[in-house]
Amino acid sequence: MRLRLGTFNVWGLPAPFARHAEQRIEKVAARLPDLDLDVLLVQEAWMTQMREKLMRAAQDAGFHLSASRPEARSGGLLVFSRLPIREARFEPFRFRGDPERVLEGEYLAGKGFLVLTLDAPDGPIRLVDTHLIAHYRRDEPWLDSPMRTVQLLEIVQAVRQLDGLVVIGGDFNCTRVDPEYAVFTGLTRAVEVGERETQLATISRQNLYKKHRSAEDERIDFLFVRGAADTEWRVERSSLLFADPVRIEGRDRSLSDHFGFASVLDLAPQAGIGSAPTAPDPHALALAQDLIDQGRKAMLERQHDQLRDGATWLAGAALAVGACHLPPVDRRAFLRGAAQGLALVALAPAAGYTSLARLDGAHKLDAFDQAEETLAQLEGRAAPKTLRT
Repeated sequence: MRLRLGTFNVWGLPAPFARHAEQRIEKVAARLPDLDLDVLLVQEAWMTQMREKLMRAAQDAGFHLSASRPEARSGGLLVFSRLPIREARFEPFRFRGDPERVLEGEYLAGKGFLVLTLDAPDGPIRLVDTHLIAHYRRDEPWLDSPMRTVQLLEIVQAVRQLDGLVVIGGDFNCTRVDPEYAVFTGLTRAVEVGERETQLATISRQNLYKKHRSAEDERIDFLFVRGAADTEWRVERSSLLFADPVRIEGRDRSLSDHFGFASVLDLAPQAGIGSAPTAPDPHALALAQDLIDQGRKAMLERQHDQLRDGATWLAGAALAVGACHLPPVDRRAFLRGAAQGLALVALAPAAGYTSLARLDGAHKLDAFDQAEETLAQLEGRAAPKTLRT
């Protein structure tokens, strides 16, 4: 059978985080009836109203939906399929962004991955749609790769539990040259569908929302196939998706700040029993361990810094409280009142930093522990005992 696949980040964020979102989503929805795809993986469909519009248009166009309600928890992910969807579940990532980086939105977004089973003529096809953490640590960009590696290991663990051929796609927020790409392909033995298509950039200066971009064009939206012993597959062709301009408010715009990516696969049953995946690449295992070590170290340092900052604010509050007990001389009344105010102001950051260090830090370290366990399973060894300070 021929399987026509596409992935598209629709940039469905509210203003001022995205531009012309409602108009663009309207344009995308209008194109769904004529979309020459069997499966479309969608990311960043965050707003309930936008999700509802896309879902209604997809259903009217004959697609099956990964969710029955637009407000269902999904990390901004949707899948539209002309093949019946037998089951679908959303798994939120254990590792999220930093809560203090409010404007980046990564902590509140609740990203994760969708796992689906599609009913195809030659047997079920497993599908994963995901959206990884973005490049948002401008001051520490080297930490992006360890964080995405922890998220990818959650997907690796899920893929290992799926039988048969598996398609994994979405917005990976990394390129082929990033180490987490090598980790993912090496541990899953999945093959990128468009690995030979070097000209099909999804983040491009040809995009009218990216025309002032200074960096080189690149692809961060991918489709991968984890093969199976009972299925032969090959790529027929690949192309960009939703890459042509549209008129919005009297000017040419793009449908998103990403271009989509699409491929046509030829799938054929072949003789074989079972679908045990190939053993993981030892280099990928070592690379993943190194990235996890880097990330864990950074998280421990971050937790230490937050505790230190909390202690500093607490000490300031204590000094201010002490000043409140000055002798009740009239000329010092103003000083006592100011000290009381400072005590209250200082206590809030103290509590906030301490809570961040204890709660968010512990949650992130749990995600690193889980990543370590996944690596240990892949290597067939016992998971190491982790030390937290």
